This record gives sequence, structure tokens and C-alpha cells, in this order.
Amino acid sequence: MGEGTPDRMVCTACGATTPIERVPSTCPECDGILDLFLGEKAGDARAPSPAGASEGLWVWADHLPHCKPQNRITLGEGNSPLLAAPRLGKALGVDDLWIKNDSLQPSGSFKDRAVALATSLACEYGRDAMVLSSSGNAGASSAAYAARAGLPLFVLVPKTAPPAKLRQIVVAGAHLVTVDGQTHDCCRLAKEAAETMGWVNLTTTYHNPYGVDAYATIAYELAALKPDVLLLPISSGPLLGGMMKGFERLKRLGLVDRIPRPIAVQTAACAPIVAAYRSGGAVEPWAHQHTIASALNDTLAGYERDGDYTLSFIRRHGGAAVAVDDQAIVEAVRLTAACEGVVLEPSAAVPIAALRHARDALGITGDERIVAVTTGHGLKDLSTVEEAALPTPIAPEFGALEPLLKRTY
Repeated sequence: MGEGTPDRMVCTACGATTPIERVPSTCPECDGILDLFLGEKAGDARAPSPAGASEGLWVWADHLPHCKPQNRITLGEGNSPLLAAPRLGKALGVDDLWIKNDSLQPSGSFKDRAVALATSLACEYGRDAMVLSSSGNAGASSAAYAARAGLPLFVLVPKTAPPAKLRQIVVAGAHLVTVDGQTHDCCRLAKEAAETMGWVNLTTTYHNPYGVDAYATIAYELAALKPDVLLLPISSGPLLGGMMKGFERLKRLGLVDRIPRPIAVQTAACAPIVAAYRSGGAVEPWAHQHTIASALNDTLAGYERDGDYTLSFIRRHGGAAVAVDDQAIVEAVRLTAACEGVVLEPSAAVPIAALRHARDALGITGDERIVAVTTGHGLKDLSTVEEAALPTPIAPEFGALEPLLKRTY
């Protein structure tokens, strides 16, 4: 890296420093969450500015960990569409609503940002395999990037993971392991496997500390819009933590004059961070329940501290945390698609559901600019569209078609 301090990982609990060359998952001293500190050559000397779309996430290379160009693994991730959503806003009673559609990534979810960076570091530091726990999206993403890098990958998923996401994992050649348990069981096993085998842990909780700074790139892409409020779907919350780190960096550089308020949205069936926000206390593990928002169904059992770390960003920046039920989520999927043509999986639609069904808790005023970050493509999970909603075939004659046309217009 030349002169200056190197990239390093610092524990948020005990303060111990770990060299990034170890590609660590958690603190070797106390198992705490690691925070990435960039070296001088990759730090705040220059404002974040993209170099070229073909580089994927690495257009922000000066604000990511050092990685030689030949080890930068990309499928063209990042730079997702930022869409004004006036029709949806009108339906929800919001004047200035935008959608940052991060579902339009190579594997169909925002996870590609975190996985691209962690896979690149695995190549940079000579690791020969990777492993992760996933409810589906991170596994599909990791399978794609592992194939791109030519690295073996083991994906541990709970038995409740959506079949469409499992097919994405299998088709890319990853080793899929279905666990008769919950997401937190898979997370524990992935951590043990990474430590035992010396592999990189891609699990996109805070067990993948590089992913947090990969999500900071969303903040860089949003900076010019100057949002007031961010609506974010979360389970453990590295998306929120990363975006807040990104805006904090922009503020230090004088590129934004304020940091938007983060609002974390969870499903009511699994809302440990919302419960802690309401009580003012620490995060406690949630009892597992079924929810249509499977990507958010992480009880945080065994790593509740991840939720506490996310809460620290929410509280520091005057944010909030709310929960919405499955019925509201289904309604949000349909409303977003019908109003704006944006088709989302249920977990990605929870920010839209919050605008309609948890409005009082959001503290939004009429003149604020709101950005909903949507995180997973609807083609991954169309369980919200019942087969009964599909039409029966008609005879191939205009006489059969004409009544339908006249009924519509």
C-alpha cells in the first residue's frame, strides 16, 4: 500500500486491533464485532467519486480496503437505480418519496455489495474456500461470486429457505447444506466451520465486517439527493450500520451538511431490534415464528450484540425502529408493483408497508425527502401472488376477448 497506515480491524468491544490480512470474522480476543478502519491511502484524503461503471463496487476503491486490481471480484454490482416514486407516494400520502432499488444487482439482492468485497479479500489474502449462513439471498449472491472467483463455497440454509433462492445457489455450483434448524443455528455452524477450516466467513451479519463498509457505497450513491429519512429493511442490521458509516464519512469530508435519520423496519414476527428500541434496553433473542418476509426472519439468538450495534447507529442519528405484519407486507408488494412497476420480494417491501401502517411511529413531516431502500427482487419470491389470481384461459377468438376489453375500459 506504500506509505501510511494499513487497513485494520478494531474491536468495538475490547478495542483490540486485528490485521486485515487475517480476513477475520469477529475479534480473536473477545469475539466482539470488528470495525474496519481504512489506512491513509484509502481513507478520507479524497471525496468518494466513481471511476467507471465497469468496475462494479470498485469504483469506490479509495474508500474500500486495499485490494490489488487482479483480485477485485465483480459482477457489475452497485450503482442501482434511484427512482422518484410519485404515484406510490401519493397512495401513501408522501410528497417526496424515492426508491433506491438495490434489488437490481447481479444476483437480485443488495447482498452482492458485501459479498463482492469479502470475496475479493479472500482472493487478496489467499484463502482457499468460503462458507456462510444464509436465509437465501446471501447464499445466492455468494454462490455467484464464488463461481466468478473460482473458489469453493459452502452455504448453510435453514429448511424454511425459499426454493427459488436455493436453485440460485445450486445452479452456480456451490455446496448447499440444508440445516434442520433456524437461521441462528446456521450462523453458529458457519462460524465454527470458518474457524476450524481457516475459511472466510461470508455470513452477512456483522460476522462479515467488510460488508458494512460495502454498504456505505449506497450512501455515496445517494449523497447528491440529500435525503432526510432512510427506510431500511433489517434483520441484524449491517445495511443500516454501513449506510450510516458512509454518511458519517461524507459529513466529515464536508460533502453533506446533515446525516439522514435511519428508520429500521422489521417484520412483526421477528422484531428483536424494534422491541429493544421501544423498551430502551438491550436486544434480546426472539422466539422463532413464521413470516412471509423470510429474509428478515433472524432471531439474533447468540449474537444479540449485532442488534445492539445497529441500535447504536439508530439512536446516535435520531432514528427509529418499527415493525409491520405479513398482511401489510403483502399489500406493500402489490402496491409498489402496481404504482411504480417495481417488483419486490416480501422482505424488501417492508419499508413501503411501514409508510402506510406505521406512519405515526416514523416521525416523518410533510416536507421531508424519504428514500426507501429495497433489497430483493420479486422474482426470488412471488408467494404473495396466489394462483387463484391468475386468469383462466379463454378461447382463441376475439368474441371471447372483447367482453374483457370492454369491462376494463
